[in-house]
Amino acid sequence: MNVSGNSSNIVPISKGEIAGLAIRAICFFLGIFGNITVVVVLVRNFKKANFTRQLMLNLAASDILCLAMMPVWIWNLLFGWTTDLYLCQFFIFATMTAVNGSVFIVTLMSVQRYVMVLYRLQWSRLGKRGECGVLGLVWVLAAALAISQAATYGIVTGDGSRAICEQVFRSEEQKVGLLVLETMAMFVIPFSTMLVSYLCLHKKVSAKALGSHQRLAVLVISIVVTFFIFWIPYHVVNVMIIVAPSEPVKLVRRVAFRGPRRAVQGIVLFNSCVNPLLYAFNHRNLRNEHRDEQPGTDVNTTQNPNDFS
Repeated sequence: MNVSGNSSNIVPISKGEIAGLAIRAICFFLGIFGNITVVVVLVRNFKKANFTRQLMLNLAASDILCLAMMPVWIWNLLFGWTTDLYLCQFFIFATMTAVNGSVFIVTLMSVQRYVMVLYRLQWSRLGKRGECGVLGLVWVLAAALAISQAATYGIVTGDGSRAICEQVFRSEEQKVGLLVLETMAMFVIPFSTMLVSYLCLHKKVSAKALGSHQRLAVLVISIVVTFFIFWIPYHVVNVMIIVAPSEPVKLVRRVAFRGPRRAVQGIVLFNSCVNPLLYAFNHRNLRNEHRDEQPGTDVNTTQNPNDFS
Protein backbone atom coordinates (compact mmCIF):
# COMPACT_ATOMS: atom_id res chain seq x y z
CA MET A 1 0.00 0.00 0.00
CA ASN A 2 1.45 3.33 -1.01
CA VAL A 3 0.07 6.76 -0.16
CA SER A 4 1.64 9.25 -2.50
CA GLY A 5 2.32 12.93 -2.09
CA ASN A 6 4.96 15.61 -2.15
CA SER A 7 7.89 14.30 -0.08
CA SER A 8 10.45 16.93 -0.95
CA ASN A 9 10.38 18.42 2.55
CA ILE A 10 10.95 16.61 5.82
CA VAL A 11 8.37 17.44 8.47
CA PRO A 12 9.92 17.98 11.93
CA ILE A 13 9.55 15.05 14.31
CA SER A 14 7.01 15.69 17.08
CA LYS A 15 7.85 15.57 20.78
CA GLY A 16 5.95 12.31 21.12
CA GLU A 17 7.98 10.79 18.30
CA ILE A 18 11.22 12.00 19.88
CA ALA A 19 10.19 10.41 23.18
CA GLY A 20 9.34 7.18 21.36
CA LEU A 21 12.70 7.16 19.58
CA ALA A 22 14.61 7.75 22.82
CA ILE A 23 12.73 4.94 24.58
CA ARG A 24 13.36 2.56 21.68
CA ALA A 25 17.10 3.30 21.74
CA ILE A 26 17.36 2.79 25.51
CA CYS A 27 15.36 -0.43 25.36
CA PHE A 28 17.47 -1.77 22.52
CA PHE A 29 20.78 -1.38 24.35
CA LEU A 30 19.55 -2.51 27.76
CA GLY A 31 17.12 -5.18 26.66
CA ILE A 32 19.28 -7.05 24.16
CA PHE A 33 22.12 -7.47 26.65
CA GLY A 34 19.78 -8.39 29.51
CA ASN A 35 17.81 -11.00 27.59
CA ILE A 36 20.90 -12.64 26.12
CA THR A 37 22.24 -12.90 29.67
CA VAL A 38 18.98 -14.57 30.75
CA VAL A 39 19.29 -17.15 27.97
CA VAL A 40 22.89 -17.93 28.94
CA VAL A 41 21.99 -18.28 32.63
CA LEU A 42 19.01 -20.53 31.93
CA VAL A 43 20.99 -22.79 29.62
CA ARG A 44 24.04 -23.05 31.91
CA ASN A 45 22.38 -23.42 35.29
CA PHE A 46 19.21 -25.35 34.63
CA LYS A 47 20.32 -28.62 33.09
CA LYS A 48 17.07 -30.47 33.73
CA ALA A 49 14.55 -29.70 31.01
CA ASN A 50 11.05 -28.65 32.08
CA PHE A 51 8.23 -26.60 30.64
CA THR A 52 8.78 -23.61 32.91
CA ARG A 53 12.33 -23.32 31.62
CA GLN A 54 11.10 -23.60 28.04
CA LEU A 55 8.60 -20.80 28.64
CA MET A 56 11.27 -18.55 30.12
CA LEU A 57 13.63 -19.25 27.22
CA ASN A 58 10.88 -18.52 24.70
CA LEU A 59 9.95 -15.32 26.51
CA ALA A 60 13.57 -14.16 26.41
CA ALA A 61 13.81 -15.13 22.72
CA SER A 62 10.67 -13.17 21.84
CA ASP A 63 12.02 -10.12 23.69
CA ILE A 64 15.35 -10.41 21.83
CA LEU A 65 13.62 -10.64 18.45
CA CYS A 66 11.41 -7.65 19.21
CA LEU A 67 14.29 -5.49 20.43
CA ALA A 68 16.51 -6.55 17.52
CA MET A 69 14.02 -4.85 15.19
CA MET A 70 14.36 -1.49 16.95
CA PRO A 71 17.24 -0.08 14.84
CA VAL A 72 15.07 -0.62 11.76
CA TRP A 73 12.18 1.41 13.20
CA ILE A 74 14.45 4.12 14.60
CA TRP A 75 15.95 4.56 11.14
CA ASN A 76 12.46 4.51 9.63
CA LEU A 77 11.24 7.38 11.82
CA LEU A 78 14.42 9.44 11.51
CA PHE A 79 15.32 9.04 7.84
CA GLY A 80 12.34 7.38 6.19
CA TRP A 81 11.77 4.03 4.55
CA THR A 82 14.18 3.48 1.68
CA THR A 83 13.23 -0.07 0.61
CA ASP A 84 10.08 -1.64 -0.78
CA LEU A 85 6.67 -2.37 0.73
CA TYR A 86 7.30 -6.09 1.18
CA LEU A 87 10.27 -5.49 3.48
CA CYS A 88 8.18 -2.98 5.42
CA GLN A 89 5.49 -5.60 6.01
CA PHE A 90 8.04 -8.34 6.71
CA PHE A 91 9.75 -6.37 9.47
CA ILE A 92 6.37 -5.49 10.97
CA PHE A 93 5.38 -9.16 10.85
CA ALA A 94 8.60 -10.22 12.62
CA THR A 95 8.26 -7.47 15.24
CA MET A 96 4.60 -8.12 16.00
CA THR A 97 5.06 -11.90 16.09
CA ALA A 98 7.65 -11.34 18.82
CA VAL A 99 5.46 -8.86 20.70
CA ASN A 100 2.36 -11.07 20.47
CA GLY A 101 4.39 -14.14 21.41
CA SER A 102 5.67 -12.40 24.54
CA VAL A 103 2.13 -11.52 25.63
CA PHE A 104 0.81 -15.03 25.02
CA ILE A 105 3.76 -16.71 26.75
CA VAL A 106 3.29 -14.59 29.88
CA THR A 107 -0.39 -15.63 29.82
CA LEU A 108 0.55 -19.29 29.43
CA MET A 109 2.95 -19.04 32.38
CA SER A 110 0.05 -18.00 34.61
CA VAL A 111 -2.22 -20.78 33.36
CA GLN A 112 0.56 -23.33 33.74
CA ARG A 113 1.20 -22.32 37.32
CA TYR A 114 -2.50 -22.76 38.14
CA VAL A 115 -2.68 -26.19 36.49
CA MET A 116 0.64 -27.41 37.88
CA VAL A 117 -0.32 -26.59 41.47
CA LEU A 118 -3.86 -27.97 41.37
CA TYR A 119 -3.79 -30.61 38.63
CA ARG A 120 -0.18 -31.73 38.32
CA LEU A 121 -1.01 -35.30 37.28
CA GLN A 122 -3.33 -34.11 34.50
CA TRP A 123 -0.65 -31.76 33.20
CA SER A 124 1.99 -34.49 33.31
CA ARG A 125 -0.14 -36.58 30.96
CA LEU A 126 0.54 -34.05 28.21
CA GLY A 127 4.13 -35.27 28.04
CA LYS A 128 6.90 -33.47 26.21
CA ARG A 129 5.12 -33.72 22.89
CA GLY A 130 1.96 -32.17 24.28
CA GLU A 131 3.90 -29.34 25.91
CA CYS A 132 5.69 -28.64 22.63
CA GLY A 133 2.29 -28.61 20.92
CA VAL A 134 0.94 -26.03 23.39
CA LEU A 135 4.00 -23.84 22.93
CA GLY A 136 3.79 -24.22 19.15
CA LEU A 137 0.13 -23.16 19.22
CA VAL A 138 1.11 -20.00 21.08
CA TRP A 139 3.53 -19.03 18.32
CA VAL A 140 1.02 -19.89 15.58
CA LEU A 141 -1.56 -17.58 17.19
CA ALA A 142 1.08 -14.86 17.60
CA ALA A 143 2.03 -15.12 13.91
CA ALA A 144 -1.61 -15.19 12.76
CA LEU A 145 -2.37 -11.95 14.63
CA ALA A 146 0.86 -10.43 13.28
CA ILE A 147 -0.24 -11.16 9.70
CA SER A 148 -3.43 -9.13 10.18
CA GLN A 149 -1.39 -6.29 11.67
CA ALA A 150 1.32 -6.32 8.97
CA ALA A 151 -1.28 -6.33 6.18
CA THR A 152 -2.37 -2.80 7.13
CA TYR A 153 1.11 -1.28 6.82
CA GLY A 154 2.23 0.74 3.83
CA ILE A 155 4.81 3.27 2.69
CA VAL A 156 3.38 6.72 3.34
CA THR A 157 4.72 9.82 1.57
CA GLY A 158 1.84 12.25 1.95
CA ASP A 159 1.60 15.75 3.40
CA GLY A 160 5.17 16.70 2.46
CA SER A 161 6.64 14.29 5.01
CA ARG A 162 9.40 11.75 4.66
CA ALA A 163 8.33 8.38 3.28
CA ILE A 164 7.91 6.01 6.22
CA CYS A 165 6.61 2.52 6.84
CA GLU A 166 3.52 2.90 8.99
CA GLN A 167 -0.03 1.70 9.47
CA VAL A 168 -2.59 3.00 6.99
CA PHE A 169 -6.24 2.03 7.34
CA ARG A 170 -8.44 1.84 4.27
CA SER A 171 -11.54 2.78 6.27
CA GLU A 172 -12.80 3.75 9.70
CA GLU A 173 -14.29 0.26 10.06
CA GLN A 174 -10.92 -1.39 9.41
CA LYS A 175 -9.25 0.89 11.95
CA VAL A 176 -11.80 0.15 14.68
CA GLY A 177 -11.86 -3.56 13.87
CA LEU A 178 -8.11 -4.05 14.12
CA LEU A 179 -7.69 -1.91 17.24
CA VAL A 180 -10.51 -3.79 18.97
CA LEU A 181 -8.87 -7.08 17.96
CA GLU A 182 -5.51 -5.89 19.31
CA THR A 183 -6.98 -4.72 22.60
CA MET A 184 -8.96 -7.92 23.14
CA ALA A 185 -6.28 -10.38 22.00
CA MET A 186 -3.27 -8.61 23.53
CA PHE A 187 -4.68 -7.22 26.76
CA VAL A 188 -8.28 -7.94 27.81
CA ILE A 189 -8.20 -11.72 27.29
CA PRO A 190 -4.58 -12.28 28.44
CA PHE A 191 -4.83 -10.11 31.56
CA SER A 192 -8.26 -11.52 32.47
CA THR A 193 -6.83 -15.03 32.13
CA MET A 194 -3.86 -14.17 34.35
CA LEU A 195 -6.08 -12.54 36.97
CA VAL A 196 -8.62 -15.38 37.06
CA SER A 197 -5.82 -17.98 37.27
CA TYR A 198 -4.29 -16.38 40.34
CA LEU A 199 -7.61 -15.60 42.04
CA CYS A 200 -8.80 -19.19 41.58
CA LEU A 201 -5.45 -20.56 42.72
CA HIS A 202 -5.41 -18.56 45.95
CA LYS A 203 -9.04 -19.39 46.60
CA LYS A 204 -8.67 -23.16 46.16
CA VAL A 205 -5.28 -23.76 47.71
CA SER A 206 -4.45 -23.18 51.35
CA ALA A 207 -1.91 -20.54 52.35
CA LYS A 208 0.37 -23.31 53.63
CA ALA A 209 0.37 -25.09 50.27
CA LEU A 210 0.93 -21.84 48.40
CA GLY A 211 3.87 -21.05 50.64
CA SER A 212 5.77 -24.01 49.26
CA HIS A 213 5.53 -22.54 45.77
CA GLN A 214 6.40 -18.96 46.68
CA ARG A 215 9.85 -18.88 45.13
CA LEU A 216 8.79 -19.19 41.51
CA ALA A 217 5.44 -17.53 42.21
CA VAL A 218 7.22 -14.27 43.06
CA LEU A 219 8.83 -14.21 39.64
CA VAL A 220 5.67 -15.14 37.71
CA ILE A 221 3.50 -12.62 39.57
CA SER A 222 6.14 -9.92 39.04
CA ILE A 223 6.09 -10.59 35.30
CA VAL A 224 2.29 -10.32 35.25
CA VAL A 225 2.28 -7.04 37.22
CA THR A 226 4.90 -5.44 34.95
CA PHE A 227 2.92 -6.64 31.93
CA PHE A 228 -0.09 -4.69 33.18
CA ILE A 229 1.91 -1.55 34.04
CA PHE A 230 3.68 -1.27 30.68
CA TRP A 231 0.80 -2.35 28.44
CA ILE A 232 -2.10 -0.37 29.93
CA PRO A 233 -1.03 3.03 28.44
CA TYR A 234 -0.91 1.54 24.93
CA HIS A 235 -4.40 0.08 25.17
CA VAL A 236 -5.84 3.19 26.82
CA VAL A 237 -4.70 5.10 23.73
CA ASN A 238 -6.18 2.36 21.53
CA VAL A 239 -9.55 2.76 23.25
CA MET A 240 -9.37 6.54 22.89
CA ILE A 241 -8.78 6.12 19.16
CA ILE A 242 -11.65 3.65 18.87
CA VAL A 243 -14.19 5.96 20.54
CA ALA A 244 -12.94 9.12 18.82
CA PRO A 245 -15.29 10.70 16.25
CA SER A 246 -14.98 9.32 12.73
CA GLU A 247 -12.80 11.23 10.30
CA PRO A 248 -12.19 11.06 6.57
CA VAL A 249 -10.12 8.07 5.47
CA LYS A 250 -7.18 10.27 4.49
CA LEU A 251 -6.94 11.56 8.07
CA VAL A 252 -7.33 8.22 9.85
CA ARG A 253 -3.59 7.63 10.14
CA ARG A 254 -3.12 11.12 11.62
CA VAL A 255 -5.61 10.36 14.38
CA ALA A 256 -4.14 6.97 15.23
CA PHE A 257 -0.41 7.46 14.86
CA ARG A 258 0.80 10.82 16.00
CA GLY A 259 3.26 11.36 18.81
CA PRO A 260 1.23 10.03 21.77
CA ARG A 261 0.75 6.58 20.29
CA ARG A 262 4.38 6.29 19.25
CA ALA A 263 5.38 7.27 22.77
CA VAL A 264 3.23 4.57 24.41
CA GLN A 265 4.46 2.04 21.85
CA GLY A 266 7.93 2.80 23.20
CA ILE A 267 6.74 2.30 26.79
CA VAL A 268 5.62 -1.24 25.89
CA LEU A 269 9.25 -2.05 25.04
CA PHE A 270 10.28 -1.45 28.65
CA ASN A 271 8.48 -4.67 29.46
CA SER A 272 11.11 -6.54 27.43
CA CYS A 273 13.85 -4.79 29.42
CA VAL A 274 12.36 -5.38 32.86
CA ASN A 275 11.87 -9.15 32.48
CA PRO A 276 15.65 -9.85 32.63
CA LEU A 277 15.89 -7.74 35.81
CA LEU A 278 13.16 -9.85 37.38
CA TYR A 279 15.11 -12.99 36.49
CA ALA A 280 18.27 -11.50 38.01
CA PHE A 281 16.60 -10.62 41.33
CA ASN A 282 15.03 -14.10 41.53
CA HIS A 283 18.03 -16.04 40.19
CA ARG A 284 18.96 -17.72 43.48
CA ASN A 285 15.37 -18.68 44.22
CA LEU A 286 14.96 -20.07 40.71
CA ARG A 287 18.04 -22.26 41.16
CA ASN A 288 16.69 -23.55 44.47
CA GLU A 289 13.30 -24.23 42.90
CA HIS A 290 14.91 -26.14 40.06
CA ARG A 291 17.14 -28.15 42.44
CA ASP A 292 14.16 -29.17 44.53
CA GLU A 293 12.07 -30.52 41.65
CA GLN A 294 10.87 -34.09 42.15
CA PRO A 295 8.04 -36.10 40.64
CA GLY A 296 4.83 -35.36 42.53
CA THR A 297 1.09 -35.74 42.54
CA ASP A 298 -1.89 -33.41 42.84
CA VAL A 299 -1.67 -30.80 45.57
CA ASN A 300 -4.76 -32.31 47.11
CA THR A 301 -3.03 -35.67 47.76
CA THR A 302 0.62 -36.32 48.62
CA GLN A 303 2.41 -33.69 46.61
CA ASN A 304 5.99 -32.95 47.53
CA PRO A 305 6.03 -29.29 48.67
CA ASN A 306 8.98 -28.54 46.40
CA ASP A 307 7.92 -30.21 43.16
CA PHE A 308 6.48 -27.22 41.34
CA SER A 309 8.14 -26.70 37.96
